[in-house]
Amino acid sequence: MITDRTEYDVVVAGGGLAGLTLARQLLLRRPDTSVLVVERLAHPVPKAAHKVGEASVEMSAYYFAETLGLREHLDRCQIRKMGLRFFPAAEVPRPPLSQRAESGPSNYLPARTYQIDRGIFENALGEIVSADGAEFRHGCRVEDVELDPSGAHTVTLSRDEERSSVRARWIIDATGRRGLIKNKLGLRDEVAHDCNAVWLRLSDMIWMDRLIEYEKPAPHESAVEDWKRRVSNGERWRSTNHLMGRGYWAWLIPLASGSISVGVVADPRYVPFDAINTFDRLLEWLATHEPELACAVSERRESLQDFKILKHYAHGCKQVFSPDRWALTGEAGVFTDPLYSPGSDFISIANTFITNMVVEDLDWRPIDELATRSNLLYLGLFYSILPVWENQYVLMGNPQVWSAKSVWDPFMYFAVFGILHHNGGLTDVYFMETIAEDFRRIVALNHRMQTFFREWDELDPGVDHNHFVDHTGNIKLITTFEEILFDRLDRDALRSRLTRNLQFVEDVMRVIMAGAARRVGYETDPVDVDPLTFRIADEPPAGPPPGAGREETIAHAGELLRGLWHDSALAARP
Repeated sequence: MITDRTEYDVVVAGGGLAGLTLARQLLLRRPDTSVLVVERLAHPVPKAAHKVGEASVEMSAYYFAETLGLREHLDRCQIRKMGLRFFPAAEVPRPPLSQRAESGPSNYLPARTYQIDRGIFENALGEIVSADGAEFRHGCRVEDVELDPSGAHTVTLSRDEERSSVRARWIIDATGRRGLIKNKLGLRDEVAHDCNAVWLRLSDMIWMDRLIEYEKPAPHESAVEDWKRRVSNGERWRSTNHLMGRGYWAWLIPLASGSISVGVVADPRYVPFDAINTFDRLLEWLATHEPELACAVSERRESLQDFKILKHYAHGCKQVFSPDRWALTGEAGVFTDPLYSPGSDFISIANTFITNMVVEDLDWRPIDELATRSNLLYLGLFYSILPVWENQYVLMGNPQVWSAKSVWDPFMYFAVFGILHHNGGLTDVYFMETIAEDFRRIVALNHRMQTFFREWDELDPGVDHNHFVDHTGNIKLITTFEEILFDRLDRDALRSRLTRNLQFVEDVMRVIMAGAARRVGYETDPVDVDPLTFRIADEPPAGPPPGAGREETIAHAGELLRGLWHDSALAARP
């Protein structure tokens, strides 16, 4: 519906995923808010061949399903996901897919997540926010904004050859990489992480469980049976599948429209961008590095729906929220990396901060302090987790080290960020101040672990193949800590839980670090490991061991990680 209205409480520039979900959240919290969403693409947008960002993980899935009340749509119209699945490989040429290491679940994880066809989802969101009471002008472009600190921003719109303007108390930039406000105010902040991505959609599905049929020579019957036995009911295809080698990963994501999303993300130090930046070049590169995928894509080239490229995708921002009543959300603000699908997680966090500020302001409460603290906290979260990706692509060619990282990263995500997110603590600036010391410790531990993975990689080639690290089977750590996301905790209980989780994070580090040392010939008791300072060749410290008094919980961590080690001799050790 298009009205003649010219003044709004909130104008959202950009009606993609970030902008539409923000409008929904605002109107659920404060239904009488006047909201205009402006989107340059005319609706309905195409299914499948639309945008990247199709995989949800636990935080974003919770946000869509519970915060926004979209569970019915997700269950009915999208694909339930079977977690993240990784196939790291060491050599070129790669071993056959059926013989590669695999790290992922054999069955569904406790929390529901989804593969999201962005066209289907955004078309539905457009209808939903209109029904909520927002005005949704699609096929319309925000040409410019004039920011007024008093809260009377002027927004210039264009549709075809016609121009008009509206005024808004709040202007929210959800224009994605166009970065309307970021560019206007010179807010872009470069980050050291530097990778590139190419992707495509095919209307003819590639079934991951059958991808080994493209192996040459054909796999032995016993290899086929072993491959089938690993994952329940032949549903490996439901995962976000990652085929990996040193410096790169390729994704396969199924979409509810019947299409398949395929992409390659690579560090240019290992994969030059001009080796993959056209469809034919990508196929040629895949033929060497991922031959099974190359055959499957080539066989379906007539069903190609799109091919897109993006260089230097990671970016930061100097400011995302302002007490002058403007804010940035989604890729208009910051972006880390597509690995682990954090983009929609950051949308959920940014949108909640923005909703809190807008509601407070429209209810005539001061927001200067809230906006300042929210901005610092959000950007602090962004920069604190960049080490998860920065200089880590080298590890994708080490099956043992990557298997450990693929367990560690989700564990940290559930034990810290997920439990805070699901209980509202992560976007409560005043609560986060009460756990600042614990949070700084968590950040330091995670940074140390990411550095340790690289140190381990230099000493251990990790070329072991055909080993299954089962996130719902022989690795109990993943399901144990994903289940805590269902716990609803008040602030005191949440603070206490985080402290306990922090202690266990250190125990998990001790077990992984000691196991890595044993693999390269250094016998180390996990109790002797100081998580922040340990190096593989270290002698045990003098005096009381750093883990003294933690023997029982360290042993428990060892049990939860028992299936991690590729070396069967190590699998029996705690």
